[in-house]
Amino acid sequence: MDLSKLKTSKSEQGAVLQVLHPSTEEPIKGMTITLLGQDSSVYRKIQLSKQQAALNRMAKGKKVADLNAEKLAEDTLDDLVSLTIDWTGFELDGKKLECTPENVLNVYSDVGLSWLKEQVNEFIGDRANFL
Repeated sequence: MDLSKLKTSKSEQGAVLQVLHPSTEEPIKGMTITLLGQDSSVYRKIQLSKQQAALNRMAKGKKVADLNAEKLAEDTLDDLVSLTIDWTGFELDGKKLECTPENVLNVYSDVGLSWLKEQVNEFIGDRANFL
């Protein structure tokens, strides 16, 4: 097998997630999200930043375990926002919803839309989506 065919080349340019309806799991026509993968430079920078922050905490005599679940959830949300580069078919109250970091954060942090954040997180976590 030629290894060049197994590179996650779409990680850097983005791969398209077809949004699925939360109850039927059928594709929602025209609703997509373009996401960077875990092998992208953006994702690697995020991870390095987290590692550096943990090292800095340890250097100051603090435990990495001093972090709490709420902070980790916020970090994950910020990561997903950073990895979302475009979307189509999103509306709110009948108006087109542009793909801006603020709008992405609002959508992903809406408890009633947790299913969407879960789809995004799962998609990013599956390297096969970026081959």
